[in-house]
Amino acid sequence: MSQAAALTIVADSQDTARLIEAAGWTVTAASDAAAGARIFAADWRMAVPAHTGLDALAADCGLLVLVSLETIDAADAILHGRDARCVFDAAPRTMAAELADLAALVTGRSASDPNSGERARLQAMAAELARLAEQLGSLSSGMDADDMSEGLAEHAQDYRAEEPADRAPAIPPSPQRIRHLISMRRLRDRFFSPDLFADPAWDILLDLSASRLEGRSVSVSSLCIAAAVPPTTALRWIRMMTDQGLLERRADSADARRMFVDIADAAFDQVSGWFALVDSRGGLGV
Repeated sequence: MSQAAALTIVADSQDTARLIEAAGWTVTAASDAAAGARIFAADWRMAVPAHTGLDALAADCGLLVLVSLETIDAADAILHGRDARCVFDAAPRTMAAELADLAALVTGRSASDPNSGERARLQAMAAELARLAEQLGSLSSGMDADDMSEGLAEHAQDYRAEEPADRAPAIPPSPQRIRHLISMRRLRDRFFSPDLFADPAWDILLDLSASRLEGRSVSVSSLCIAAAVPPTTALRWIRMMTDQGLLERRADSADARRMFVDIADAAFDQVSGWFALVDSRGGLGV
């Protein structure tokens, strides 16, 4: 792989190195050469080590970190502000996708402004492609290529909803109403495959809106669960939505090892406006 050949990739252990190689990439230096790494890979699924070794890395080094729901909050706090990608599983296709994203980032092939519209568009496309790859991976065991091509619908990428002429004042709904809507959305899973209705951005916005009204702080691990998609996919969406200004990160004042995620004021107003507009058109019945 040409990208891998041009990068110095360092792993924290031989086990991690083997996972990288299974994804089609090559570890090009031993762990004692971390100072020269362009990408550093570490396995923190069991625990976040007391000495992570990140101090020895260059500030622009890309980080690929394997995590679990038990370690993501501590890992996220340590990695905040770094060019990092966290993954919850060591599946080769997942590792390969995250390594490719990091390679593009550290070699300057990604958009220079992480808040630009183009960067956000590319991130959204990458997140959707990753989700589809996970779906295809699970489908492939029971379907052949022709079956899968017939079962996937084409998405209209250029559709935009009309600007409502009857926009209502953005009065926040009750948190109970939002929670009830979330619960009703989950009931679909009893009748259809959850992959059919994967909509992590909306689930994230709904959960954070309810939490804001309830005065609750939401950790990264909790939000990954609320997104109702595989955790690695949820992390991609959290990162993308933060880059777009829809979400904000906040350090836990009582525990420096944890970060909270909040919905931005403007995004909360938009969610409230959606509920008000729906009510003005007859309501959801919830």
